[in-house]
This record gives sequence, structure tokens and C-alpha cells, in this order.
Amino acid sequence: MQSSEWGVSHLKTPSTFNVSFINVALRKFCVLATVLLCLAPKNYFVDAKISSGKAHLSGARTEATLAKFAVSASSFVSIDVNLTAYGMYENEQHLKFHVYSDEDWPKVRKSPLCAEKIKYAEKVLPVIFDYQGLQPDDRKGSSKKSSKVEMYKARIQTEVENPSPNRRNQKDRSRYYYFAIDDCSLELANHDAGVPDMVYAIRLLNAYRDKKGEPVFDHLPADEDGIGLLLVLSIAFSTFLAVILFYKFARTIGGEVHVAILVVMAACGFNAISALCELLHRMAFSKNGIGVYSLDALSSHFEALSDSMVALILLSIGGGWTLPSDVVGGGLTNKSANQFWQGVRNPAGSLLDLISSGGGSGDRKGGILALTIIAVHAGLAQWGRTFDDDFDTYHALEHPPGRALMTLRFVLGLVFVTGVGMVRSGGRCPPSLMSFLTKFGLVGLSYFASLPGVSMFVGSALPYHRRHQALHWGAALVQACSLASLTWLFVGNADASAYHRLSKAVKHSDGDMTGDLMSTVNGGANSTRPTMWRLGKTKIRLD
Repeated sequence: MQSSEWGVSHLKTPSTFNVSFINVALRKFCVLATVLLCLAPKNYFVDAKISSGKAHLSGARTEATLAKFAVSASSFVSIDVNLTAYGMYENEQHLKFHVYSDEDWPKVRKSPLCAEKIKYAEKVLPVIFDYQGLQPDDRKGSSKKSSKVEMYKARIQTEVENPSPNRRNQKDRSRYYYFAIDDCSLELANHDAGVPDMVYAIRLLNAYRDKKGEPVFDHLPADEDGIGLLLVLSIAFSTFLAVILFYKFARTIGGEVHVAILVVMAACGFNAISALCELLHRMAFSKNGIGVYSLDALSSHFEALSDSMVALILLSIGGGWTLPSDVVGGGLTNKSANQFWQGVRNPAGSLLDLISSGGGSGDRKGGILALTIIAVHAGLAQWGRTFDDDFDTYHALEHPPGRALMTLRFVLGLVFVTGVGMVRSGGRCPPSLMSFLTKFGLVGLSYFASLPGVSMFVGSALPYHRRHQALHWGAALVQACSLASLTWLFVGNADASAYHRLSKAVKHSDGDMTGDLMSTVNGGANSTRPTMWRLGKTKIRLD
């Protein structure tokens, strides 16, 4: 990565500014970490991972999956299940608790009949309810809060070895285990009316035995091994990039800076905060088996926000944002079509124009498109949380939100390549810039295509128990490379590349950036949209 002084020696830098701002930034970062950690619940010393929910069996749905859990190699999982039935389970002798391994789980899901599914079980235990008497009906939606119902409770406590005794001849590796209750008699007889509503709470521990034979428990599942290190590295690297960008911004106080630098700095900061939230969630999870839902949700949404900002910057730079209008060219012949396309290929600039003009921008459609890209990323992040509340599954191809995200990346990649092609062929693009744009196009396309590529590779080439870690490391690597590339793009000096020699985001030694502050922003000669914001004495360019 190249760095420079931006050629801003003529700008008056406040004498009070020095490297101490880094200490201030780090202190604020630590304060944020402390505040987020304080959000964690105080019941830290619960004894395992806890999953809970409702289970109602019927002839159409004879089984209910309670949880899945990754168990380390040469270990065992400690299981404690509590079932509560709101009424008598009439055919209790047919109600069973089954444990399945990841080798057989695909066969279980494909089997149409309950009787066929249970043949693949690693372990089976009966479910025996004890009568608790009449108790208040605490179910949501009950007609009367004062009403009472006959309550029955059952508890199942067991352990499952990994590998199980019947798999001793197979590879000793980490495995996913699936825990379910079922009643196969419901397929044969119509007695759904005799099946009450049930709620469950299942506690799981990943455990191994030490040299003395004593169990050593770990609340985190085996598929989270190594993720803590990844999060720490992500926090450090993203914070490092954000500090570099902040340093460059601070050097321009009282002068001029391009808003793209602030956007990339924010993307780096959001990526660091996302990793921090997830790390704090893991810390709480390792203590209480639940974690902190709000922190995990914040992690997903900050990651989605960082992703969307990187996508917007890539689309906009590829479409000619920060380049002189004569280099970018006029675009399409049709005026309305050209206006829309300029917004499509430069969503970041259009969004800023929309904000600056108070909604009166000529590229309203482009600005709305940028907001849509951000909103779609946020929606997919939240949608992904409905499939697994324990840890972020934002990029997982096994769920519809992950597949939708891959499709979105593919579409944005096509728009990016089209925008780069139009810049190369639409104006007086110098040969050196054409060469740079070709390389930049390949790099940007690799960003949009790499995550789908990583996800497809992980989903098809790696065993199931390795996919979670591989997907997290792959997604983090893609994001780190993109943030590092964008940081270099905006901190390099005018000699770093052909783009840097022409970009309005870089200070040039042969002139001041204010020379064309009143130029139009890819909108034509009649555009009256502002090209500059003011932050105190600092001018923030938008063009």
C-alpha cells in the first residue's frame, strides 16, 4: 500500500494536531467496547448453550427439530432437555427423542416417512411426562390470563459420544448433531386432537475428558473454533485502515477533502464495530450459552452496512465518480435514459446529491437506488437472523437470504463492469487511464464475484462441518482486501497511478482542488446541484 502527504503543504494544518488523535480514537473505541459489553445480560453463569421454542406434532408434521450443535473431535455433547405440555399427551409411549449425526441428516430430511427417518438415529430415548397439576396458562394468545390448564413436564438428560460407538472405524472429526422429538404413530392414526401444545428448552455442552477422566466443558460449538481469532484480526485491520483514513482527513482540516474518503473510512469503522459486536456476543455466549441477541444483530447489520458502502463506492468509482466530466464522457444519447443511467452507475454520488438538494436532485432515481441497495443489504441481514439466532449467518448459501445476497452481488457486478466500460469508451479517456480502468474493473469484478465464488466453493467442495469457518474466513478476507484497495485508492498521491493523477479526490501539486468546485456532477450543464458541503472550515467535495 502506498501512502503520501497528498501534496497539501499549502493547507494550514492546525498546530494542535498531532499523533495524539490516535490515542483519542483508541480510547473512544475502548469506551464503545465497554458500553456494548455492559449490554450483556447478567445471568452469565448458566451452564450451557440454550435453545428454546414451541413444538406441536401432527399427522402432517410428525417430528420437530429442537437444535443442532457442533461437537469437537474425541469429545461428547452433554444434553439436558426440558419439555412442557399444555395438556395430556395421550399416546405418550410413541413420543421419542432422537439424535442424528451430520452423515445421516441429509437422508433423514429426504425420507418421506417418520418410520424411515428414525432408522438413522444415533440414539433414541423415551419421553415420559409427569403431571404438574393445574397451573396458569402462560401461552401467548390464551383467551384468559387467569385460566388454568393441566401441565405436564418431562426431562431428558444424556450424553452422546463423538464418534459414537458404531462409528469407531470412521474418521475422528468434529460433527454436527441434530436433536428432534417425533411421534411416528401420527402417520398411522388420526389422533391429532390428543397432541397438546409443547414448549422446550434444550441445553447443550461441548465437552471432553482430561487426563484424569474429568469432563471439561465448552459452551461454544466446535464450528466456532478459530472465529474468535478472525474477529480480533478483523478489528485490528479495519481499525488500522480507518486510522489511516482519519489521519489523511485530519491533515485537511481547514482545507478540502473528498467525501469518498469519509465513506470508505466509515465502511472500515462499521466493519470493525461489526467484528467487535460479534466478539462480545461470543464472550457472553461462552458464559451463558445464549449470548446477547442485540449484539449479534448489530454485528449483522453493521456488516451489511459496510458491505453496501463498499459496493456503492466501487460502482461509483467504476462509473466515473471523482473523474473530470470530459474523461467520463456524455453517456447515452437519450437524455432521460442517460440521466437514469448516470444515477445507476454512480449511486453514491447520486445519493449525496439527493441529500444535498433536499430531494430535488435531477438524479433522484439514482439516489433512491443507492438507498435501496443499503436497505436490501439490511433486510437480508435481518432475514438471515430468522434461520439461526446463535451466530451470524448473513453469507450462508444454505439459507435463502444468503442466496439472495449472492444474486445481488452478481447483478451489481454486471452494473459495475458496464459502468467501467462506458468510462473507457465514452470520452477522452487517456491510454494510461484505460489501462488502470481495465485493472480496476478486474479487481472490482473479483470483489462482486469472489463472495459468490467462495460460497459456492465452500458449499460444494468442503465437508459440512468445515463450511462455517471457511465461509467466515473467506468473507472476511474478501472484505479486508476490498477495504485495503479502496484505502489505497484515496490515500495515494498523484503519482500512484493514472487514476490518482486525474481524480478529484487527490490533491495535485499543480493546482487547487477548488478550481472546479462549481462544475456539474455528471448531470449536464443545467445541473444546479451543490458540489460541496462545509464542515466548519473544511470543504467536503461531492463531485
